[in-house]
Amino acid sequence: MAQNDGFDLGDIGDMVGGLMSGKGLDLAALQPLWENLQPTLKGLDTDQIIDTIGDFAKNLDLPLIKDIPDSTIDDLKNGAKVPLKNLLQG
Repeated sequence: MAQNDGFDLGDIGDMVGGLMSGKGLDLAALQPLWENLQPTLKGLDTDQIIDTIGDFAKNLDLPLIKDIPDSTIDDLKNGAKVPLKNLLQG
């Protein structure tokens, strides 16, 4: 299982359960998972951040945007809060 500073990416699927509906994603329900992951991204290099976000999105089958803006990566490196909706396709 992938481990990233105490946040176990392998257990995400177990936590998700019924957070997805036929109408799309329930961002309000997913936001707490994202908020738990964000602090683990602080200080990582760009590739590590992208890989971690990619794993997060893949485990939840989320439609991640293709190109995460450099400014968003910089915000995550610096520990700034980035809403999950900023990383997902509309």
